[in-house]
Amino acid sequence: MDKRNFLNAILRENLIFLVVSFLIFSSEPTIVYAQGGNPYAFTEPLTVSRGKLMPSSPEAIKIPHNEMCELVKTEWGWESCDTVDAMVVLFTPQIDNLMIDKPDTSGYVKLDDWDSAEREDVISSIEDHLRASLKAQGERSGQKITFDGWRVYPTLNADKKYMYYATDIGWNGESSINVKAVAFDRRGFVAFSIVPVDSDMNEPQMVATINAVLDKYQPKAQEEYSAFSSGDKVAAVGAVGVLASLLGVKYGKGAATGLLFVLTLLLKKAWFILLFPLYWVWGWIKRLFTQT
Repeated sequence: MDKRNFLNAILRENLIFLVVSFLIFSSEPTIVYAQGGNPYAFTEPLTVSRGKLMPSSPEAIKIPHNEMCELVKTEWGWESCDTVDAMVVLFTPQIDNLMIDKPDTSGYVKLDDWDSAEREDVISSIEDHLRASLKAQGERSGQKITFDGWRVYPTLNADKKYMYYATDIGWNGESSINVKAVAFDRRGFVAFSIVPVDSDMNEPQMVATINAVLDKYQPKAQEEYSAFSSGDKVAAVGAVGVLASLLGVKYGKGAATGLLFVLTLLLKKAWFILLFPLYWVWGWIKRLFTQT
């Protein structure tokens, strides 16, 4: 079992223990829980910052925010939980745990850049970034960590205003899945992190699992993507830029910012570029602009 799956297993066991302990040792009558007194029961819509998540399974457990913070700091080693809006365990039988991030407020994201030729170049650069950064992380930790490809290739559902992907990350030869999904709305987007129970899901199964989450999320009234109106803030990047940002890569539109994207990627993520002679880089840049 890889490190991430091991931590998720510990987390889920601790959460179930908390719920069972709460029910056994509480002196309140059982009828209170049926009326909504159990803070772990996920039988009613779960309100988050810019929408709500509808229940999906009778086994699902919603985690009170203070307990979620304590658990991720203790079990996952996080320094803060400020970016997390909500956490649910066993949202469906296929999902170990689900985390909803606090919403992005950069503005309405236009989706038309997804069909541009630039998209595949950006995804290729993202892959290079993942390989380099994970290799460096592994060297620092004394483990072999690798980017092993896409379990689900980055996908945009323009009709539903969803975007999602799943990566295969190798930890000393064992595979771990990182699943990220986005629901776009009028103000930006809401991101979801999904940890499946079965790490051997194929792509169709994974896509079905992702959609099972996104289809249960409802933006607040007048916060839907379709509610955009003239005068609303528009994000500086489109869907391709959002994809890059989710994977830790800065990205901007246009030729000048495209060059900046590549240089930023190399200088910030592939730190070994500093080993190259600086005069060679400067000479290359001068020749590039002389030829244009």
